[in-house]
Amino acid sequence: MAQGERGGRASQVRIWAGLAAVAIGSLLVGDATQRGAAAVELAGRWWPWALLALACVNLLRSAVPVGSLIGPLVLGAVGVIGLVAFHGADGRLVRDQLAPALLMATGAALVLSPSRGGHRTSWTRLLATGDVVVSPSASRLYTLRAVLGELRADLCEAQGEVEVNVTAIAGHVRLTIPRTSAVYVNAEGTLLTRVPPPSSEFGQQPRSERKFTIHVLGVCGAVSIARV
Repeated sequence: MAQGERGGRASQVRIWAGLAAVAIGSLLVGDATQRGAAAVELAGRWWPWALLALACVNLLRSAVPVGSLIGPLVLGAVGVIGLVAFHGADGRLVRDQLAPALLMATGAALVLSPSRGGHRTSWTRLLATGDVVVSPSASRLYTLRAVLGELRADLCEAQGEVEVNVTAIAGHVRLTIPRTSAVYVNAEGTLLTRVPPPSSEFGQQPRSERKFTIHVLGVCGAVSIARV
């Protein structure tokens, strides 16, 4: 299973790398020097706005499911087309700014959409907010990472004695576990990171076949546990 997981991740990397290569090649075809310089200038001018937009998307996704954003984005695109058609809006403005912005927002919503865990055992959210549901598998070791983002992991379906390695670097990892499970937290590898109380402060641990041992590595991050 481990080889299959590595193969799946490698395949995803190849797909994203291929898409990036196609996009860059399409941009540079015809006049690579001028278009490349224009792209660098545009990136230098707009990167702060891109970071702000990404922050807004992550904040919105923290409160609203991504699936709920698809409908409003489609309606917004249709509304923009209607404004252009009936009120004679500046076609260049729509073509050069509004349409690309809507396209990027739709793509970001789809790319950052939550996914079920399947047989995966490792998840990372970099500059993004996302949900995962850990499905039962033969593995008893899971790895969750949030770097400048937020990862919400539902571990309610995990069975037996489970170990979870959590990394939060300027990010937030939120774990959801069954209320009747025993939880032990090892937070020795943290710096300026908010973590759940030590295992001794959980009080009387319930008698349960499910036991979670959580190892936290964090720098300027946060880790929280919700028991349901």
